[in-house]
Amino acid sequence: MRKTNDLLFLLSAFIFLIPVLLSSNAALSLASLILSFINLLIWRRINIKHLLLLIAVLIIPLLSVFITVLLYTKGADTSPIISYFLGFPIYKLALDTAILLTVRSFCLTVISFIFLLAINSDALVFSLMQNLKLPVSIGYALLSTFNAFIYMKEEFSRIRLAYRMRFQKQIFPLKLLIPILVSASRYAHYAGLSLESKGLHNKKTYTEIHKWTKLDWLILVVNIFQVVI
Repeated sequence: MRKTNDLLFLLSAFIFLIPVLLSSNAALSLASLILSFINLLIWRRINIKHLLLLIAVLIIPLLSVFITVLLYTKGADTSPIISYFLGFPIYKLALDTAILLTVRSFCLTVISFIFLLAINSDALVFSLMQNLKLPVSIGYALLSTFNAFIYMKEEFSRIRLAYRMRFQKQIFPLKLLIPILVSASRYAHYAGLSLESKGLHNKKTYTEIHKWTKLDWLILVVNIFQVVI
């Protein structure tokens, strides 16, 4: 299978999010979610376990949104009562609004998350620099930032493991704040020196080229056509 450009998936995410934001129909939002998921399955692998974990985490917040909107929608008392919940009247307008907002929140979160899983951050930044002329100084600063998150995660694990080996007990995470900040300062110092020594400029050459191909154009046009339909 030919490799697709990561920039394509960033643009596709916005394409599928727009109808969810503009729609006043829950079914249309779900259709946009399904289309985005199918498109990603065709071109990229998605970690289903991470997706299921996200859905499990979303259950309580979405349930809270649904109940809050259902009980406190402004102007709902002008619509017919269809049922009662714990003594509260359930109005038709309130129920429709609660369903719409809950489904919209769910679709926005899941679409954003699945595209996040599909995109390689380094490849995306290089594609932005090569295809959309993102300034090299900004691009490499973004790369350094992305790598910083990975570095801090590894540093957190190393410090916690060292503390446990020395004192034979777990350390309260907040106590690691100062060592982590020290590590972050050291990382920022060496990252700054590295970027300065590279002599970054707009005529920089790349060892790996991320071209925007005809296949990328085709997939993008198909995605737009699907959303319009």
